[in-house]
Amino acid sequence: MIKIDDKLIDHLSKLARLTFEETERLKSDLQKIIDYFEILSEVDTEGIKPMYTPIEEPCKLRESEPKSHENVEAIIENFPEKEGRFIKVPSIYG
Repeated sequence: MIKIDDKLIDHLSKLARLTFEETERLKSDLQKIIDYFEILSEVDTEGIKPMYTPIEEPCKLRESEPKSHENVEAIIENFPEKEGRFIKVPSIYG
């Protein structure tokens, strides 16, 4: 069983680059989470197929079809910023 102590909290704090003000509460909460997982590990799962997703039906996609828009100019007018017929966006290179 994993024991949550000050040393572990310090280590997690350095890894996450965070500071924790309520370390006692954090230790208590983390210990409750670890204890819950210990209970879950006691459940007999022998013979049960693992699930990779809770959705068993495959996602049904619609056929992709090109569509022409009748009022392209009205769409372009709704761009927040534009340069000619193109949407103007912030540079990703700084």
